[in-house]
Amino acid sequence: MDIKAVITGDIVKSGRIQDADIVPLLNSLKETFKEINTKLLNGEGSFEIFRGDSFQGLIPKPELALLVSFIIRAHLRSYAPSRSITDKLIIKKPILNAYTDARIAIGIGGVSYQNDPIQESHGEAFEKSGRALDALKPDNERIAIVTPWNDINSELTVECKLVDAIISRWTSSTAEAMYYYLLIDKNQLELANILNIKQPSVHKRIMTYGNAPGIQAFLERYQNLISKTR
Repeated sequence: MDIKAVITGDIVKSGRIQDADIVPLLNSLKETFKEINTKLLNGEGSFEIFRGDSFQGLIPKPELALLVSFIIRAHLRSYAPSRSITDKLIIKKPILNAYTDARIAIGIGGVSYQNDPIQESHGEAFEKSGRALDALKPDNERIAIVTPWNDINSELTVECKLVDAIISRWTSSTAEAMYYYLLIDKNQLELANILNIKQPSVHKRIMTYGNAPGIQAFLERYQNLISKTR
């Protein structure tokens, strides 16, 4: 079966973001989609934003969908915290749930009809992604993966809960470091130059606060599971 991945997401608590902030946020998200498409997907992916706070992407290589989702969340969490919290409070003590974030659901399966905009496309991957996102909202969880294989779904459900606990604790500085770590193939010294900080600080942000070994272990396990089914 020729399978693809669809990611469907929405920005968490977007109603709390001031009107003056939402347009720059969405523009930066569009730039992130371009970066992902260029650096990871060879220009073969499709992304769009709709309803002002929701987005969808079609990933031709489903084994890359989880990495794409992590990069999107890293970008959003690196964005400025909500203006609804005073600058004074942010400086004194960053509040983890104040950072911009998204719920993202990955659906894997066939695509029976593909169109531009991708919202008008149809198929198993689209249906699974949309239903999984709806299921996330009541539980306050922020990542889900649904495949055509029940045994794989059972494992990925547990792993998604664990990785969400990691990502949900990323501060903006940690998320920024993880964004570049996941998106581009650079060593820590090169990342230090990009972030304009010292290499030991990069190491701490990625390895300690970002828990890159745990993130990488899940990525590899996911890729192995999906690759074996193709």
